[in-house]
Amino acid sequence: MRRDARPKWLYDAQNRFWDWWTARFVHPRFDALGPHAKFIGPRHVHLFGRGVRAGKALHVIASADAPVRLTVWAAPEKNGEIAIGDCVLITGGTRILAAKKITIGDGCMLAHDATISDCDWHGLYDRTEIDDNAKAVVLERNVWLGDGAFVGKGVTIGQNSIIGARAVVTRDVPANVVMAGNPAKIVKKLDPDMEIRTRMDLLADPPSLDRFMDKAYAQMLDNNTLVDWIRSRIAPGPND
Repeated sequence: MRRDARPKWLYDAQNRFWDWWTARFVHPRFDALGPHAKFIGPRHVHLFGRGVRAGKALHVIASADAPVRLTVWAAPEKNGEIAIGDCVLITGGTRILAAKKITIGDGCMLAHDATISDCDWHGLYDRTEIDDNAKAVVLERNVWLGDGAFVGKGVTIGQNSIIGARAVVTRDVPANVVMAGNPAKIVKKLDPDMEIRTRMDLLADPPSLDRFMDKAYAQMLDNNTLVDWIRSRIAPGPND
């Protein structure tokens, strides 16, 4: 798709549908979900088990080919937990698997296919039952997990640090570094004195941001018609 051919009223209707689906089918599966949450493709957001909480302005992007899965071990004697802070971004394909506790700090960003797990789930020798070896995982404020990154049990990632694409993290990560590779190693250090603009800044006033985005989409979709959108879906041309 080279452009969005939807008329503005159709774009608005889709957003209203997503908001309705979120309120009806997604929100009730959270133990707590803060205000100003935004789910794109909420039909493809799957929560399993109790103990999932999120703060304000959670943004989740999911699709049929890249669902988002938040899973807590549901055994009666277990009290697994996923605690998500404010202004967190979770994108398609992300999996968060908690047997004990996974904490995701304010402003964290999880790129496509990122995985966080606090448990190995099966033992080396007994693979018939879930292995009770969970160790809590913590992502501090403003951590960025790159495409396909994996974070394993017992890991704490310090604030502002970046985990590169496909990196595998099995040990603690200090603050203000870039990690890459398998196993992940420090490849760059960030200057802690440099100002970092975060999602907390972007979402400091969610209603104002919503108005700005609505105006931007109104300009981008201006003059689109339903007939034009249908044509672009069934017989796209070089400009579609």
